[in-house]
Amino acid sequence: MLGNSIGDMVKCWEAMNNNLRLQLGNIIASFQKSFYEVEHAHVSPFYGYLRGSVSRAALRRIAEELLRVDYVGTNRQICGCTLRTSYGLPCACELGRYILGGIPIPIDDVHVHWRKLTMEVELEVGEDDGSEVDMTSAMDELWRRFRSLDVIGKRVLNSRICELAYPTMTPLCPPPEKLKTKGGVKKKGKNQQNMMFIGTLRIMNGNCGFRVIASLHGYGEDGWAMVRRELGLEIIDKDRSTLYDMLFSNRLSEVRESLMIESFGSQSPEKWLSLPDMGYLITNRYNVVLVCLGNSCMTFFPMTSSHSPNVSIYCIGFVNHNHWVQVNMKEGFPLPPVTLDWKKFRSHITTTWMLGFAGRMQHWQLLTPVLA
Repeated sequence: MLGNSIGDMVKCWEAMNNNLRLQLGNIIASFQKSFYEVEHAHVSPFYGYLRGSVSRAALRRIAEELLRVDYVGTNRQICGCTLRTSYGLPCACELGRYILGGIPIPIDDVHVHWRKLTMEVELEVGEDDGSEVDMTSAMDELWRRFRSLDVIGKRVLNSRICELAYPTMTPLCPPPEKLKTKGGVKKKGKNQQNMMFIGTLRIMNGNCGFRVIASLHGYGEDGWAMVRRELGLEIIDKDRSTLYDMLFSNRLSEVRESLMIESFGSQSPEKWLSLPDMGYLITNRYNVVLVCLGNSCMTFFPMTSSHSPNVSIYCIGFVNHNHWVQVNMKEGFPLPPVTLDWKKFRSHITTTWMLGFAGRMQHWQLLTPVLA
C-alpha cells in the first residue's frame, strides 16, 4: 500500500537509517579530532585552555574573528559582538582585551554547546549509569612501576602522566628541522658567500620584535602579546630578582613598563624590543641563545644555566633602524661577541656557554676586519 515505482516504506526507512548512522559516525570522528588533533593555527598558547576541550569548528571561528582584532581593538561599538551573541564565542573586542593582557582565552568564555564533545547524555547528580570505570588497579600498577624506575625513568613517566592530567599546560614546540639525507650534494659557486636569509617584512608597528620571538619560539606571530607577558613575568621572577636589580639598576621599572601596552596599532619607541635589555630577558626566560645582527651585533647566552649542546639559537636582525626580522642562518655560523654586562653579572656556571661556542666566536673575530 505504501509502495511505488521507486520503492516502499521499508526501503526508504533503511536508507534513512543508514544515512543517519553515517552522519553519526562523522560527528563522533570530529569529536575525536577535537580531542587529539591540533591545527597549526591553534598551536599558539593563546588557545591553551581550549585545545582538546572545545570543538575545532569553534576554534576556527575564533581564529577568523581574531583577524578583526587589529581593526576593532577593544571597541565594542565597532565590534558589534556578533560572534558572542550568535554563537556564544568570544568576539573581537573580547579577544583584543585578552591579547593586550597576554592571557589565554578562558574556557568559560566558550558556550557549553561547543565544549560538549560526546554524544552521551549527561547524567543528573547522584545518578548511576551502571558502567562506572574503576581505575584503582591501574593507578596502583602505575605507582608500583613508578617506584621501580630509576630517576630518568621516573621523569619520563611523570612527563607522560602530566600530558594527560594537564593538557592545557603541555608545551607545544615545532619539531626540529629534518636533515636531508637523500640526493647528492650540489656544488656551490665560489661567489656564494651569503650565510643568511631574511624573513618576510611585516608592518612596522612596534610589536615586530616580539612577533619575531613568538614565531621563533613556536607561538606563531600572533603570539607576540604572550611573549610580552612572559617577559614581564620574567623580570619579576624571585629567583632572578637580584640579577635584574644589578643589570637594570634604577631602570628596572622603566624596562618593565616597556613591556606593557594599552592599545593596538603603532607603539612608541619606548615600547619596542630594545637591546640589550630584552636580550637578557629572552635568553633567561626561554633558555635559548639569541643572536642579534644590525649596527651592533651581539650574542646573548642564558645567565643562570650551563651550556646545553641542543640549545635553540634565535637569530634576529634590525633593519632600517626601526624594524626587527627573523634571520635564518646556516648551521655553524659565526657568533658575535657577548655584552660586557653579561660577563659582569652572569653566574659562574655560564662560563660553559663561552667554552661551548668558542670556535664560532673566534670565527666572528677573524671575519670582523673583512666585514668592517
